[in-house]
Amino acid sequence: MGAPLALSPSVAPLFDTVDRLGSAMTFHRERHTVLAGNLANLDTPGYRPLDLERTPDTSAGELTRTDPAHLDASGTAGEVRAFDDGGTLVSPDGNAVSLERELAKVDANRVRYGTSADLVSRRMALLKYAAGDGA
Repeated sequence: MGAPLALSPSVAPLFDTVDRLGSAMTFHRERHTVLAGNLANLDTPGYRPLDLERTPDTSAGELTRTDPAHLDASGTAGEVRAFDDGGTLVSPDGNAVSLERELAKVDANRVRYGTSADLVSRRMALLKYAAGDGA
């Protein structure tokens, strides 16, 4: 077996970006599962909604968000943790799921997943173009 292929320094960031965006897509897919579970338990007495978040990695070379409206494309940075996302309004049966809030989170998550998927698709098209010598 030969040694693994070494990527040129000018090409390596292209693949790194695809890896990060792929990780972002995985996160949003997993988050969708958690949010769908919250909606499925809308009428379950005592149910507390859950959510997922990625903790940022402060290692050098990471992209930083300069505006809260920017998407976090850190992908592999940090780790994913689950947390109780129950609001302050709890129904008489102890259920803390808000239909409107959960649907808003599902929609925002869908947009982020779609954006990541679109960026991966564009990056792969760019790699295909470059591999074909511009043809």
